[in-house]
Amino acid sequence: MNIDKLTGGVGGGGRTRESKPVAPGKDSSTQNVAVDKSSPEVKLSAQSKSIQQIEAEVSKMPDIDDAAIDRIKNALANNEYKIDYNRLAGKMMKFEGFLN
Repeated sequence: MNIDKLTGGVGGGGRTRESKPVAPGKDSSTQNVAVDKSSPEVKLSAQSKSIQQIEAEVSKMPDIDDAAIDRIKNALANNEYKIDYNRLAGKMMKFEGFLN
């Protein structure tokens, strides 16, 4: 699944932002970030780096296997699908570990 189609890719069109002075008493978190136009170096925020890591992981994921989905649907409909509850519990615990 390529999420570039959904997000337009990483970045924002290559525009630079001008920095604005912060008035006393105002929250600086809503102000634009200063960009040094003379420097060829680009600094990414932690959020941007996180998004890039997620995009890389998603690009490694296999495509959806329609045949496997149909096989599982038919097994469920015919009451033939067997659930390995120990394996399911292990996967749930592993997932919970990722959330913490």
